[in-house]
Amino acid sequence: MLPQIVVTGLPGTVVQESRERVKASLNHLGFDTPTRKILIHLSPAETKKTGSHFDFPIAMAVLAVEGFFPASKIEKCAFLGELTLSGELRPVSHFIPLVESLLKEPSIDWILVPVDNLSESKLFSNEKIIYCRNLKEAIGFCFLGQPIEAQRSLDKPVDSPQRKTGSLIDRIVGQEYAKRILTISVSGSHPLLLEGPPGSGKTLLSHSAASLLPRLKRDEVIEVSRIYSFFGESREENDFAPFRSPHHSISSSAFLGGGTHQVIPGELSLAHRGLLFLDELPEFRRDVIEGLREPLQSGEIHLHRISRSVTLPAKFSLIAAMNPCPCGYSGCKYRACSCSSESVRNYRKRISGPILDRFALYFWMESSFKKPEAHSKDPEVMRREIQKTRLKLKELSFEEMGWNQLKAHLNRSSLQWISKLETENRIGFRRLENILRVGLTISILENQETISTAELEEAWSLRSPETLTQ
Repeated sequence: MLPQIVVTGLPGTVVQESRERVKASLNHLGFDTPTRKILIHLSPAETKKTGSHFDFPIAMAVLAVEGFFPASKIEKCAFLGELTLSGELRPVSHFIPLVESLLKEPSIDWILVPVDNLSESKLFSNEKIIYCRNLKEAIGFCFLGQPIEAQRSLDKPVDSPQRKTGSLIDRIVGQEYAKRILTISVSGSHPLLLEGPPGSGKTLLSHSAASLLPRLKRDEVIEVSRIYSFFGESREENDFAPFRSPHHSISSSAFLGGGTHQVIPGELSLAHRGLLFLDELPEFRRDVIEGLREPLQSGEIHLHRISRSVTLPAKFSLIAAMNPCPCGYSGCKYRACSCSSESVRNYRKRISGPILDRFALYFWMESSFKKPEAHSKDPEVMRREIQKTRLKLKELSFEEMGWNQLKAHLNRSSLQWISKLETENRIGFRRLENILRVGLTISILENQETISTAELEEAWSLRSPETLTQ
Protein backbone atom coordinates (compact mmCIF):
# COMPACT_ATOMS: atom_id res chain seq x y z
CA MET A 1 0.00 0.00 0.00
CA LEU A 2 1.45 3.33 -1.07
CA PRO A 3 2.15 5.90 1.68
CA GLN A 4 -0.36 8.70 1.31
CA ILE A 5 -2.73 10.99 3.19
CA VAL A 6 -6.41 10.39 2.38
CA VAL A 7 -9.14 12.81 3.48
CA THR A 8 -12.77 11.62 3.60
CA GLY A 9 -16.00 13.30 4.73
CA LEU A 10 -16.95 15.22 1.57
CA PRO A 11 -13.87 17.50 1.41
CA GLY A 12 -13.91 20.42 -1.03
CA THR A 13 -11.12 21.13 -3.48
CA VAL A 14 -9.19 23.33 -1.05
CA VAL A 15 -9.40 20.64 1.68
CA GLN A 16 -8.27 17.93 -0.74
CA GLU A 17 -5.26 20.03 -1.71
CA SER A 18 -4.31 20.40 1.96
CA ARG A 19 -2.72 16.94 1.76
CA GLU A 20 0.03 18.28 -0.47
CA ARG A 21 0.53 21.44 1.59
CA VAL A 22 0.80 19.41 4.79
CA LYS A 23 3.25 16.94 3.25
CA ALA A 24 5.46 19.70 1.82
CA SER A 25 5.53 21.73 5.06
CA LEU A 26 6.40 18.69 7.22
CA ASN A 27 9.09 17.56 4.78
CA HIS A 28 10.54 21.08 4.85
CA LEU A 29 10.93 20.76 8.65
CA GLY A 30 12.73 17.42 8.27
CA PHE A 31 9.88 14.99 8.98
CA ASP A 32 9.83 12.07 6.53
CA THR A 33 6.09 11.63 6.19
CA PRO A 34 3.85 9.98 5.27
CA THR A 35 5.43 6.54 5.69
CA ARG A 36 2.11 4.72 5.37
CA LYS A 37 -1.50 5.31 4.43
CA ILE A 38 -3.06 7.84 6.81
CA LEU A 39 -6.84 8.21 6.75
CA ILE A 40 -8.34 11.49 8.01
CA HIS A 41 -12.12 11.64 8.35
CA LEU A 42 -14.01 14.91 8.68
CA SER A 43 -17.36 14.57 10.40
CA PRO A 44 -20.29 14.87 9.69
CA ALA A 45 -19.78 13.07 6.41
CA GLU A 46 -22.84 14.51 4.60
CA THR A 47 -21.71 18.15 4.99
CA LYS A 48 -19.24 19.50 2.45
CA LYS A 49 -16.05 20.82 4.07
CA THR A 50 -14.46 23.97 2.70
CA GLY A 51 -11.66 26.28 3.76
CA SER A 52 -7.90 26.18 4.27
CA HIS A 53 -8.13 26.21 8.08
CA PHE A 54 -7.91 22.39 8.11
CA ASP A 55 -4.19 22.50 7.12
CA PHE A 56 -2.84 23.19 10.61
CA PRO A 57 -4.83 20.52 12.52
CA ILE A 58 -4.16 17.89 9.84
CA ALA A 59 -0.39 18.53 10.05
CA MET A 60 -0.36 18.21 13.85
CA ALA A 61 -2.48 15.06 13.70
CA VAL A 62 -0.14 13.48 11.13
CA LEU A 63 2.87 14.11 13.40
CA ALA A 64 1.08 12.32 16.25
CA VAL A 65 -0.16 9.42 14.11
CA GLU A 66 3.30 8.86 12.60
CA GLY A 67 4.74 8.51 16.12
CA PHE A 68 7.04 11.53 16.06
CA PHE A 69 5.35 12.85 19.21
CA PRO A 70 2.80 11.46 21.70
CA ALA A 71 -0.82 12.10 20.70
CA SER A 72 -1.75 12.85 24.32
CA LYS A 73 0.10 16.17 24.04
CA ILE A 74 -2.49 17.62 21.63
CA GLU A 75 -5.67 16.03 22.99
CA LYS A 76 -6.74 19.33 24.55
CA CYS A 77 -5.49 21.59 21.77
CA ALA A 78 -7.29 23.06 18.78
CA PHE A 79 -5.62 24.42 15.65
CA LEU A 80 -6.72 26.88 12.96
CA GLY A 81 -4.53 27.99 10.08
CA GLU A 82 -3.42 27.60 6.50
CA LEU A 83 0.07 26.26 5.82
CA THR A 84 2.54 27.41 3.22
CA LEU A 85 4.90 24.89 1.62
CA SER A 86 7.63 26.02 4.04
CA GLY A 87 5.49 25.60 7.17
CA GLU A 88 4.52 29.24 7.74
CA LEU A 89 1.01 29.92 9.03
CA ARG A 90 -1.37 32.10 7.03
CA PRO A 91 -4.62 33.69 8.24
CA VAL A 92 -7.97 32.06 7.50
CA SER A 93 -11.47 33.31 6.76
CA HIS A 94 -14.52 32.45 8.91
CA PHE A 95 -12.12 32.95 11.82
CA ILE A 96 -14.46 34.55 14.37
CA PRO A 97 -17.32 31.98 14.25
CA LEU A 98 -14.74 29.15 14.29
CA VAL A 99 -13.00 30.50 17.40
CA GLU A 100 -16.33 31.22 19.09
CA SER A 101 -17.38 27.58 18.69
CA LEU A 102 -14.01 26.32 19.97
CA LEU A 103 -14.13 28.57 23.05
CA LYS A 104 -17.45 26.94 24.00
CA GLU A 105 -15.78 23.51 24.20
CA PRO A 106 -14.76 22.84 27.83
CA SER A 107 -12.35 20.06 26.80
CA ILE A 108 -10.08 22.50 24.90
CA ASP A 109 -7.29 24.19 26.87
CA TRP A 110 -5.38 25.87 24.03
CA ILE A 111 -6.38 27.28 20.64
CA LEU A 112 -3.40 27.88 18.35
CA VAL A 113 -4.00 30.41 15.58
CA PRO A 114 -1.89 32.34 13.03
CA VAL A 115 -0.32 35.63 14.10
CA ASP A 116 -2.04 37.36 11.19
CA ASN A 117 -5.41 36.65 12.85
CA LEU A 118 -4.22 38.55 15.93
CA SER A 119 -6.61 41.51 15.68
CA GLU A 120 -9.62 39.19 15.38
CA SER A 121 -8.43 37.13 18.35
CA LYS A 122 -8.16 40.29 20.45
CA LEU A 123 -11.94 40.58 20.41
CA PHE A 124 -12.24 37.61 22.74
CA SER A 125 -9.52 38.57 25.30
CA ASN A 126 -9.10 34.88 26.12
CA GLU A 127 -5.89 33.37 27.48
CA LYS A 128 -6.61 30.10 25.68
CA ILE A 129 -5.68 31.66 22.34
CA ILE A 130 -2.02 31.25 21.35
CA TYR A 131 -0.49 33.01 18.35
CA CYS A 132 2.00 31.14 16.16
CA ARG A 133 4.06 32.29 13.21
CA ASN A 134 4.81 28.85 11.85
CA LEU A 135 4.44 25.11 12.37
CA LYS A 136 7.83 24.90 14.13
CA GLU A 137 6.64 27.17 16.96
CA ALA A 138 3.46 25.12 17.37
CA ILE A 139 5.44 21.86 17.56
CA GLY A 140 7.73 23.34 20.20
CA PHE A 141 4.83 24.61 22.28
CA CYS A 142 2.59 21.52 22.12
CA PHE A 143 5.05 18.63 22.07
CA LEU A 144 8.21 20.03 23.70
CA GLY A 145 6.72 22.54 26.17
CA GLN A 146 8.70 25.44 24.73
CA PRO A 147 7.23 28.94 25.23
CA ILE A 148 6.44 31.07 22.21
CA GLU A 149 8.71 34.09 22.69
CA ALA A 150 6.57 36.52 20.74
CA GLN A 151 3.40 35.71 22.69
CA ARG A 152 3.92 38.33 25.40
CA SER A 153 4.61 41.18 22.97
CA LEU A 154 1.64 40.17 20.85
CA ASP A 155 -0.65 40.41 23.88
CA LYS A 156 -0.10 44.18 24.11
CA PRO A 157 -3.27 46.14 23.36
CA VAL A 158 -3.68 47.44 19.83
CA ASP A 159 -4.67 51.06 19.44
CA SER A 160 -8.02 51.60 17.78
CA PRO A 161 -7.99 53.86 14.72
CA GLN A 162 -9.07 57.42 15.32
CA ARG A 163 -11.99 58.99 13.55
CA LYS A 164 -10.80 61.22 10.75
CA THR A 165 -11.44 64.89 11.24
CA GLY A 166 -13.84 66.58 8.91
CA SER A 167 -17.00 65.26 7.33
CA LEU A 168 -18.65 65.16 3.93
CA ILE A 169 -21.56 67.05 5.44
CA ASP A 170 -19.30 70.12 5.70
CA ARG A 171 -19.30 70.26 1.90
CA ILE A 172 -23.08 70.56 1.66
CA VAL A 173 -24.03 74.20 1.11
CA GLY A 174 -27.36 75.13 2.69
CA GLN A 175 -29.96 72.32 2.71
CA GLU A 176 -30.47 72.79 6.46
CA TYR A 177 -33.83 71.05 6.51
CA ALA A 178 -32.39 68.14 4.56
CA LYS A 179 -29.72 67.83 7.25
CA ARG A 180 -32.44 67.83 9.91
CA ILE A 181 -34.28 65.01 8.13
CA LEU A 182 -31.01 63.12 7.88
CA THR A 183 -30.57 63.54 11.64
CA ILE A 184 -34.07 62.19 12.27
CA SER A 185 -33.45 59.23 9.96
CA VAL A 186 -30.12 58.24 11.50
CA SER A 187 -31.33 58.80 15.08
CA GLY A 188 -34.27 56.43 14.78
CA SER A 189 -33.00 54.22 11.93
CA HIS A 190 -35.98 55.32 9.87
CA PRO A 191 -35.75 54.42 6.15
CA LEU A 192 -35.32 57.62 4.13
CA LEU A 193 -36.07 58.18 0.44
CA LEU A 194 -34.53 61.25 -1.22
CA GLU A 195 -35.86 62.41 -4.59
CA GLY A 196 -34.68 65.29 -6.73
CA PRO A 197 -32.88 66.32 -9.89
CA PRO A 198 -29.21 65.51 -10.55
CA GLY A 199 -26.76 67.67 -8.63
CA SER A 200 -29.14 68.51 -5.79
CA GLY A 201 -26.91 66.78 -3.23
CA LYS A 202 -28.76 63.49 -2.64
CA THR A 203 -25.67 61.28 -2.90
CA LEU A 204 -23.38 63.60 -0.97
CA LEU A 205 -25.92 63.99 1.84
CA SER A 206 -26.41 60.21 2.05
CA HIS A 207 -22.68 59.45 2.13
CA SER A 208 -22.21 62.04 4.87
CA ALA A 209 -24.64 60.11 7.07
CA ALA A 210 -21.98 57.44 7.65
CA SER A 211 -19.85 59.93 9.61
CA LEU A 212 -22.82 60.76 11.85
CA LEU A 213 -23.35 57.19 13.04
CA PRO A 214 -22.09 56.55 16.61
CA ARG A 215 -19.31 54.04 17.17
CA LEU A 216 -20.25 50.43 17.76
CA LYS A 217 -20.23 48.82 21.21
CA ARG A 218 -17.90 45.87 21.78
CA ASP A 219 -20.62 43.24 21.35
CA GLU A 220 -21.74 44.97 18.14
CA VAL A 221 -18.15 44.99 16.83
CA ILE A 222 -17.99 41.21 17.36
CA GLU A 223 -21.37 40.81 15.67
CA VAL A 224 -20.30 42.79 12.61
CA SER A 225 -16.83 41.24 12.48
CA ARG A 226 -18.37 37.77 12.48
CA ILE A 227 -20.07 38.61 9.18
CA TYR A 228 -16.99 40.15 7.56
CA SER A 229 -14.84 37.17 8.58
CA PHE A 230 -16.68 35.13 5.93
CA PHE A 231 -14.65 37.08 3.38
CA GLY A 232 -11.41 37.13 5.35
CA GLU A 233 -11.82 40.87 5.97
CA SER A 234 -10.67 42.28 9.29
CA ARG A 235 -12.76 44.92 11.07
CA GLU A 236 -11.79 43.92 14.59
CA GLU A 237 -9.96 47.08 15.64
CA ASN A 238 -12.48 49.22 13.75
CA ASP A 239 -15.55 50.21 15.73
CA PHE A 240 -17.00 52.44 12.99
CA ALA A 241 -20.44 51.40 11.77
CA PRO A 242 -20.25 49.80 8.31
CA PHE A 243 -21.36 51.76 5.25
CA ARG A 244 -22.39 49.88 2.10
CA SER A 245 -23.35 51.41 -1.23
CA PRO A 246 -23.84 48.65 -3.85
CA HIS A 247 -24.13 49.49 -7.54
CA HIS A 248 -27.58 49.20 -9.09
CA SER A 249 -26.38 46.35 -11.35
CA ILE A 250 -25.94 44.04 -8.34
CA SER A 251 -27.51 40.58 -8.54
CA SER A 252 -30.09 39.27 -6.10
CA SER A 253 -27.67 36.72 -4.61
CA ALA A 254 -24.96 39.33 -4.01
CA PHE A 255 -27.51 41.67 -2.44
CA LEU A 256 -29.52 39.27 -0.28
CA GLY A 257 -26.93 36.53 0.22
CA GLY A 258 -26.54 33.25 -1.60
CA GLY A 259 -24.54 30.14 -2.28
CA THR A 260 -25.18 26.41 -2.55
CA HIS A 261 -23.13 24.33 -0.12
CA GLN A 262 -22.24 27.39 1.93
CA VAL A 263 -24.42 30.49 2.24
CA ILE A 264 -22.41 33.71 1.84
CA PRO A 265 -23.76 36.95 3.35
CA GLY A 266 -24.85 39.64 0.91
CA GLU A 267 -24.83 43.43 1.06
CA LEU A 268 -27.82 43.48 3.41
CA SER A 269 -25.88 41.55 6.05
CA LEU A 270 -22.64 43.44 5.41
CA ALA A 271 -24.57 46.62 6.29
CA HIS A 272 -25.69 45.13 9.63
CA ARG A 273 -25.50 47.70 12.46
CA GLY A 274 -24.57 50.32 9.87
CA LEU A 275 -25.93 52.21 6.88
CA LEU A 276 -27.08 50.92 3.50
CA PHE A 277 -27.30 53.49 0.70
CA LEU A 278 -29.05 52.66 -2.57
CA ASP A 279 -28.39 55.28 -5.22
CA GLU A 280 -30.68 55.38 -8.28
CA LEU A 281 -33.22 53.12 -6.55
CA PRO A 282 -35.50 52.55 -9.59
CA GLU A 283 -32.51 51.23 -11.56
CA PHE A 284 -32.10 48.24 -9.25
CA ARG A 285 -33.59 44.91 -10.31
CA ARG A 286 -37.15 44.29 -9.12
CA ASP A 287 -36.23 41.19 -7.06
CA VAL A 288 -33.43 43.16 -5.37
CA ILE A 289 -35.74 45.99 -4.33
CA GLU A 290 -38.46 43.61 -3.16
CA GLY A 291 -35.86 41.77 -1.09
CA LEU A 292 -35.84 44.76 1.27
CA ARG A 293 -39.27 43.89 2.64
CA GLU A 294 -38.26 41.28 5.22
CA PRO A 295 -35.10 42.90 6.67
CA LEU A 296 -36.79 46.31 7.00
CA GLN A 297 -39.56 44.63 8.97
CA SER A 298 -37.66 42.13 11.14
CA GLY A 299 -33.93 43.00 10.88
CA GLU A 300 -33.21 39.51 9.51
CA ILE A 301 -33.22 37.76 6.18
CA HIS A 302 -34.17 34.09 5.72
CA LEU A 303 -32.55 32.18 2.88
CA HIS A 304 -33.98 28.80 1.90
CA ARG A 305 -32.00 26.10 0.14
CA ILE A 306 -32.88 22.50 -0.72
CA SER A 307 -30.89 21.07 2.18
CA ARG A 308 -31.41 23.78 4.83
CA SER A 309 -32.59 27.26 5.78
CA VAL A 310 -30.31 29.99 7.06
CA THR A 311 -31.13 33.20 8.94
CA LEU A 312 -28.71 36.09 8.50
CA PRO A 313 -28.68 39.38 10.45
CA ALA A 314 -29.68 42.46 8.45
CA LYS A 315 -30.50 45.31 10.83
CA PHE A 316 -29.42 48.52 9.16
CA SER A 317 -30.38 52.12 8.48
CA LEU A 318 -31.56 52.57 4.89
CA ILE A 319 -31.20 55.68 2.74
CA ALA A 320 -32.22 55.56 -0.92
CA ALA A 321 -32.00 58.21 -3.61
CA MET A 322 -33.73 58.54 -6.96
CA ASN A 323 -34.29 60.92 -9.84
CA PRO A 324 -37.92 61.84 -10.58
CA CYS A 325 -37.73 60.54 -14.17
CA PRO A 326 -35.27 59.01 -16.68
CA CYS A 327 -33.81 62.40 -17.65
CA GLY A 328 -33.90 63.53 -14.02
CA TYR A 329 -35.64 66.89 -14.36
CA SER A 330 -39.35 66.20 -13.91
CA GLY A 331 -40.70 68.73 -11.42
CA CYS A 332 -37.46 70.71 -11.50
CA LYS A 333 -37.82 74.50 -11.24
CA TYR A 334 -34.81 75.50 -13.34
CA ARG A 335 -34.76 72.96 -16.19
CA ALA A 336 -37.46 71.40 -18.36
CA CYS A 337 -38.06 67.65 -18.46
CA SER A 338 -37.63 65.90 -21.83
CA CYS A 339 -39.49 62.70 -20.86
CA SER A 340 -42.99 61.73 -21.93
CA SER A 341 -45.65 61.38 -19.25
CA GLU A 342 -45.79 57.63 -19.88
CA SER A 343 -42.02 57.15 -19.42
CA VAL A 344 -42.14 59.18 -16.20
CA ARG A 345 -45.03 57.07 -14.92
CA ASN A 346 -43.33 53.77 -15.82
CA TYR A 347 -40.06 54.91 -14.24
CA ARG A 348 -41.69 55.78 -10.92
CA LYS A 349 -43.75 52.58 -10.89
CA ARG A 350 -40.55 50.55 -10.60
CA ILE A 351 -40.85 51.09 -6.84
CA SER A 352 -43.83 49.09 -5.62
CA GLY A 353 -46.37 50.39 -3.12
CA PRO A 354 -45.33 47.95 -0.34
CA ILE A 355 -41.68 49.04 -0.60
CA LEU A 356 -42.63 52.72 -0.69
CA ASP A 357 -44.79 52.17 2.37
CA ARG A 358 -41.74 51.03 4.32
CA PHE A 359 -39.99 54.37 3.86
CA ALA A 360 -40.94 56.32 6.97
CA LEU A 361 -39.31 59.51 5.61
CA TYR A 362 -39.39 61.16 2.19
CA PHE A 363 -37.83 64.44 1.08
CA TRP A 364 -37.67 66.27 -2.23
CA MET A 365 -34.26 67.86 -2.71
CA GLU A 366 -33.80 70.83 -5.00
CA SER A 367 -30.47 72.46 -5.85
CA SER A 368 -29.92 75.43 -3.58
CA PHE A 369 -28.37 78.61 -4.99
CA LYS A 370 -28.87 80.59 -1.81
CA LYS A 371 -26.07 81.89 0.37
CA PRO A 372 -25.28 79.42 3.22
CA GLU A 373 -27.06 80.24 6.46
CA ALA A 374 -24.87 81.61 9.23
CA HIS A 375 -26.41 79.31 11.83
CA SER A 376 -25.62 76.08 9.98
CA LYS A 377 -25.37 73.27 12.52
CA ASP A 378 -21.94 71.86 13.29
CA PRO A 379 -21.48 68.14 12.39
CA GLU A 380 -20.14 67.37 15.87
CA VAL A 381 -23.32 68.81 17.39
CA MET A 382 -25.36 66.60 15.04
CA ARG A 383 -23.37 63.55 16.14
CA ARG A 384 -24.01 64.30 19.81
CA GLU A 385 -27.73 64.78 19.20
CA ILE A 386 -27.92 61.50 17.28
CA GLN A 387 -25.97 59.64 19.94
CA LYS A 388 -28.17 61.00 22.74
CA THR A 389 -31.38 60.18 20.85
CA ARG A 390 -30.28 56.65 19.97
CA LEU A 391 -29.38 55.95 23.60
CA LYS A 392 -32.76 57.23 24.78
CA LEU A 393 -34.61 55.17 22.17
CA LYS A 394 -32.63 52.10 23.24
CA GLU A 395 -33.66 52.68 26.85
CA LEU A 396 -37.29 52.80 25.72
CA SER A 397 -36.85 49.51 23.76
CA PHE A 398 -37.83 51.44 20.61
CA GLU A 399 -37.31 48.49 18.24
CA GLU A 400 -39.74 46.29 20.20
CA MET A 401 -42.41 48.98 20.61
CA GLY A 402 -45.84 48.14 19.27
CA TRP A 403 -48.83 50.32 18.51
CA ASN A 404 -50.04 50.55 22.12
CA GLN A 405 -46.58 51.38 23.51
CA LEU A 406 -46.13 54.15 20.94
CA LYS A 407 -49.55 55.66 21.67
CA ALA A 408 -48.64 55.79 25.36
CA HIS A 409 -46.22 58.64 24.51
CA LEU A 410 -49.00 60.84 23.09
CA ASN A 411 -50.54 63.66 25.10
CA ARG A 412 -54.27 64.45 24.94
CA SER A 413 -54.13 66.82 21.94
CA SER A 414 -51.77 64.61 19.90
CA LEU A 415 -53.94 61.58 20.66
CA GLN A 416 -56.96 63.45 19.26
CA TRP A 417 -54.89 64.49 16.23
CA ILE A 418 -53.83 60.92 15.40
CA SER A 419 -57.39 59.63 15.90
CA LYS A 420 -58.71 62.25 13.48
CA LEU A 421 -55.98 61.38 10.97
CA GLU A 422 -56.81 57.70 11.25
CA THR A 423 -60.50 58.37 10.65
CA GLU A 424 -60.26 60.88 7.80
CA ASN A 425 -57.39 59.59 5.65
CA ARG A 426 -57.87 55.82 5.66
CA ILE A 427 -54.12 55.22 5.63
CA GLY A 428 -52.56 51.84 6.37
CA PHE A 429 -51.55 50.63 9.81
CA ARG A 430 -47.84 50.61 8.93
CA ARG A 431 -48.02 54.23 7.80
CA LEU A 432 -49.67 55.26 11.07
CA GLU A 433 -47.06 53.38 13.09
CA ASN A 434 -44.26 55.03 11.11
CA ILE A 435 -45.73 58.46 11.89
CA LEU A 436 -45.72 57.66 15.60
CA ARG A 437 -42.17 56.31 15.45
CA VAL A 438 -40.86 59.35 13.61
CA GLY A 439 -42.82 61.63 15.95
CA LEU A 440 -41.25 59.98 18.99
CA THR A 441 -37.77 60.38 17.51
CA ILE A 442 -38.40 64.08 16.81
CA SER A 443 -39.74 64.65 20.32
CA ILE A 444 -36.60 63.18 21.87
CA LEU A 445 -34.42 65.30 19.57
CA GLU A 446 -36.38 68.32 20.83
CA ASN A 447 -36.01 67.18 24.48
CA GLN A 448 -39.77 66.66 24.85
CA GLU A 449 -41.29 64.13 27.27
CA THR A 450 -44.30 63.36 25.07
CA ILE A 451 -45.13 63.50 21.37
CA SER A 452 -46.84 66.79 20.63
CA THR A 453 -49.08 67.67 17.69
CA ALA A 454 -46.20 69.63 16.10
CA GLU A 455 -44.01 66.52 15.96
CA LEU A 456 -46.86 64.45 14.47
CA GLU A 457 -47.55 67.09 11.83
CA GLU A 458 -43.89 67.15 10.83
CA ALA A 459 -43.80 63.34 10.67
CA TRP A 460 -46.96 63.38 8.52
CA SER A 461 -45.45 65.93 6.15
CA LEU A 462 -42.37 63.74 5.67
CA ARG A 463 -44.26 60.60 4.65
CA SER A 464 -43.69 59.00 1.24
CA PRO A 465 -46.22 60.35 -1.30
CA GLU A 466 -48.89 57.91 -2.42
CA THR A 467 -48.60 59.29 -5.97
CA LEU A 468 -45.02 58.06 -6.45
CA THR A 469 -46.04 54.69 -7.93
CA GLN A 470 -49.11 55.91 -9.81
